[in-house]
This record gives sequence, C-alpha cells and structure tokens, in this order.
Amino acid sequence: MELFAICSTHEIEDHSARGFVLQKAVEKDGAKVGEPWFIVITRKGRNFYGFENSCPHQGKRLDAGLEDFMDEAGNFLVCRHHGAQFDLDSGECFSGPCQGKSLKTVEIVVDDGDVCVTGVELFEEDGLDLEDEGPGVMITSD
Repeated sequence: MELFAICSTHEIEDHSARGFVLQKAVEKDGAKVGEPWFIVITRKGRNFYGFENSCPHQGKRLDAGLEDFMDEAGNFLVCRHHGAQFDLDSGECFSGPCQGKSLKTVEIVVDDGDVCVTGVELFEEDGLDLEDEGPGVMITSD
C-alpha cells in the first residue's frame, strides 16, 4: 500500500478543514498525465477524513477558491456557492440543494504523525526540470 503524506496532523486544528491540490494520474491519449485534484481534509478530535473538494450539487469547489470550508462555529463544511452543509466525518449533505447526497470520500491514513492519501495513483514528474516541489512524499509500507 502506497501512502502519500500531504501534511502533519498538527497542521489541521480540531473541528476544521484544509484544502489541498494534488496531481492525480489519468490516462489521456495513451499516456499518463497529471490532472489537478482538489481535496479537503477535515478533523474531528483525533480522526481525519478526506473528501474531494467538489459539491455534488454542481461540481464546483466547496471553498470557491477562498480556502474557507467551515461554518462560523466549526461544526460542518459549507459550499460557498449555494450554502449546502456537510458533516465533517461522513461528508453527507444535511442542508441545501444537494441534501441526501454526499461528498466523494478520499482514503486517508494517519502514519507517524502525517496525514496521508492512499488508494489513488498520483502523478509525479521525474524531477529533472522541476524545483523541489511535488505532490508530497511517498511512503511505502509492507
């Protein structure tokens, strides 16, 4: 199982959320290319949850580019386009135009203090023409 570390656990406060943009590997015209993949990681106590940053109502980013996912009290995620409200742990919409639908989950593993994404192939450049940037550190386990 491959794990891709995206942040430390201490970088996401309890009852809050943080967005990330990764590069997901997709097949186009017989070649693998990177496509931006917007995700949001939420924290509730010691538990972390991952979701695609895409409202099921119209597929727009929840944060509308503002990097603001939460209601004022920090109890749920809010779509900044149409006001849909989602549970922090299940991603289920309980209020708004997509009530009854859920955010698409992203598999998250906490490993030695890092919040990691797993179960998806991320696109990684060979690094020859890049500065020291990328989708994160790849950690492998048995």
